[in-house]
Amino acid sequence: MVKYILGILIVIAVIIVAITVGANNDQLITFNYIVAQSELRLSSLVAVLFGLGLILGWLVTGIFYLKIKVQNISLNRRVKRQAQQITELTTPKAE
Repeated sequence: MVKYILGILIVIAVIIVAITVGANNDQLITFNYIVAQSELRLSSLVAVLFGLGLILGWLVTGIFYLKIKVQNISLNRRVKRQAQQITELTTPKAE
């Protein structure tokens, strides 16, 4: 529940920042990138770059999260297997 509330607060904060940046920056600037050049409003450029950074951050975080989850699953399997081997070795066999 706390995660959802925190997520909603973060989304609201991002929207407020985007509105504030967009409302105060109407200058036209020339943006040079590797292959071409274009004229954009500063607010649009900031919004696009902010969005790209946000998406890139989520991707990197997601990759690390998935890596940890896979490692956790394999370690849990290993622990179960070892626990089973220990019980097999410690239980007396009926002969």
